[in-house]
Amino acid sequence: MLYHIRIDGSPRGVDLRDARLHDFADIVETPTGSGTVLSCRVPDKAALTGLVALLHDLGLDITELHVVPEPDAEGEVG
Repeated sequence: MLYHIRIDGSPRGVDLRDARLHDFADIVETPTGSGTVLSCRVPDKAALTGLVALLHDLGLDITELHVVPEPDAEGEVG
């Protein structure tokens, strides 16, 4: 599943290429005007839980988390 996780501000001092983060998900960082959006593809809910816990342990403030609907085999978003 693909999730967008918005964190408050920029992740200064935190290396988002940290191998521990990539143990849980493939992550793409996108800076925005009010923070940073992490696009994270995780294999299951356990990995999502681990990722959120690690982001918290790294001192990042999560302000929003939501699933991104993906198209099914027929191309329908569901």
